[in-house]
Amino acid sequence: MALLLLLVCTSWAVPASAQEPPDRVSVLTMGPGDHPFTRFGHNAILLEWGNGGRGKNAVYNYGTFEFDGLNGVRDFMAGRFRYWLSVSSLEQTLRAYAAAERSLTAQELELTSAERAELYRALVENERPEHRYYDYDYYRDNCSTRVRDALDGLLDGALHRGVVGPGSLTFRQHTLTRVGSAPWLYFGLDVALGAPTDRPTTRWEELFLPQELHDALAHQTRELDGHAVPLVRQERRLLSSPKPPLPREPPAPWLAFGASGGFLGGLFAALGRGARGRPALRVLFGASTALVGLVLGLLGVALSVFWASKHWAAHQNPSLLGCPPWALGLVVIGVGFALRKPRSARRLRNLLGLLLAGSCVLLIWGMTSAQHEALRMALLFAPLWAGAFAGAQLSQLAPEAQASAVTGGGTLLGERTP
Repeated sequence: MALLLLLVCTSWAVPASAQEPPDRVSVLTMGPGDHPFTRFGHNAILLEWGNGGRGKNAVYNYGTFEFDGLNGVRDFMAGRFRYWLSVSSLEQTLRAYAAAERSLTAQELELTSAERAELYRALVENERPEHRYYDYDYYRDNCSTRVRDALDGLLDGALHRGVVGPGSLTFRQHTLTRVGSAPWLYFGLDVALGAPTDRPTTRWEELFLPQELHDALAHQTRELDGHAVPLVRQERRLLSSPKPPLPREPPAPWLAFGASGGFLGGLFAALGRGARGRPALRVLFGASTALVGLVLGLLGVALSVFWASKHWAAHQNPSLLGCPPWALGLVVIGVGFALRKPRSARRLRNLLGLLLAGSCVLLIWGMTSAQHEALRMALLFAPLWAGAFAGAQLSQLAPEAQASAVTGGGTLLGERTP
């Protein structure tokens, strides 16, 4: 947040005369940072004036936003998260990114004087209070796509015509590649993204990522005076970073997801087995199911809200099969089970059976879909709900029936005691 505050608009960086075109136009590419908001990098447009502009410069930054507490949460959940175009100086930008140990490169573009003047006029107009705001879309309308589209419009579509072909990864895979070193962030994004992010992308769509835009610009040519010349005249590395380069593909922690689900499921089964004759374990089993139901049920509510919002990337989310909103019913039923309320055991088994069935459908989805992305969540939720369901069954068996069921002696798990 300190970085964002440092990049707030400072109008003194812009030359007084809006008619004077900049001498150089460059695309700035900032490397990833450690904070979740900065792991995907950043882009901006740098305008520089020489002696005629007394050495002035201006960095036009489409990535400025303010997270206004609960209002910010509400707007984000509804898909109305507002960003705006701000202007700062190159000196400010360098100080901020040097403090964050993030890399920064400048690709100077091969543009005519008329094109530089046209881009400057467009940016000045875009920065006006009535024009600067836009509703952020991480994949379709962000700091990188705004720079991409501004350049493409300036070049009459030549950039789009030159960036063709299929993309290398899906939207989900690109996203998870950049958060693989942060397990909780990886899980949060993986569970929140829906089926639309698993379709194949085009190379043009991949330019939502700042580094991908940088790489595309580095390989583009343009027609100038009847000749094909590189679009990037020269590249300057303004800041280096000690951070290692990103991997080419996202990690696939199938074993970690399966092991976590298996561990939690086994723990539930063990608690349920010991809950029959031990009141303390019965209370612990009921409280544990209530807690898991609260956490996963609230997660399901959030995913449902995202599906109903403008967040198209969270629509058609198969993860809801593993953590549906009705898991919140475990809060009441689990507490009732711990307090030995009438019919609470039967209700607990029924709800856990429903949750297990949903996770089995998720498992089939993950195994049969082309991308197999849902399989990670299935490997987590299916054993968890299976263990909880088995624990609820075992908690109602007589001690001798428990032993027979666990050792395979022929007693049915669903057998009820007098």
